[in-house]
Amino acid sequence: MTEELTIFGKTVFDTLFIDWKIMVPVAIFSVIMFFVGLYLQLDKWGRGIPEGATKPLGAWGTLKLIIHRIFERGIGPAIEIIILDGLFQRRTWRRRKTEWLMHILIFWGYFGLFILTVTAAAAEFYGPFIKNTDYAFFANVWKDLELPNNIFAYMLTAGIIIAVIRRIAFADVPPARFTSVDWIAIIGLGIVVVSGFYAQDVRAGLGIQERMPNGEYADAFFNNAVDVFHEVFTLLFCVAYLPFSKLFHMLVSPLIIMINKGGYVAVNP
Repeated sequence: MTEELTIFGKTVFDTLFIDWKIMVPVAIFSVIMFFVGLYLQLDKWGRGIPEGATKPLGAWGTLKLIIHRIFERGIGPAIEIIILDGLFQRRTWRRRKTEWLMHILIFWGYFGLFILTVTAAAAEFYGPFIKNTDYAFFANVWKDLELPNNIFAYMLTAGIIIAVIRRIAFADVPPARFTSVDWIAIIGLGIVVVSGFYAQDVRAGLGIQERMPNGEYADAFFNNAVDVFHEVFTLLFCVAYLPFSKLFHMLVSPLIIMINKGGYVAVNP
């Protein structure tokens, strides 16, 4: 059975597959490490501004400078650049189509799964605190998110496969072909995807979908090693490690393009 938690008379974490005493500390640690890494990156970028230029004061100053540069031409042009160059990576599309496809699949697969995870976490609290419902609300949200979760997971998988093939067989990426940081990112995402699909298969085999509305899980599954490993590794690798990893360029590259006012540079297709 699950180990539930009572907060202000409301019961939460009563439908999780993993004891909240494991998940909550790991999640808190991961979020803290993410913001620590983000702070260090912003501070480093500020100190890296060329000599003679006006340097921002610390990480907060760097963040304000970035926001100012993106929106200095107005909200309209900034939104266009954010959508076309940030979310859909227009400049990469004009440079290399295969590279664009790889980046789009990994970017949207990664952040799609992240958004759905945040949605599920919010549902865990929204049900008891806002709707005054029990197990059923989170169970229904989890069921509704299953299809988009699978879609984003397959997108991420396809992006990883393309990344591996490019680094092994394509001549357009010789400097990055055998660098350790690239392979750490690819292998780490691969572990996330494989362990996630495996955990999903185990849950399906034990009929967890049907047990969720009552929080009645088989003893063999609650705190199952596969699910614990997947959830803990995903938090540590995809959240805590993100600002320190090669994966951070998923945020940095679009951000640099937006700061430079978009992908209007003429390049050969």
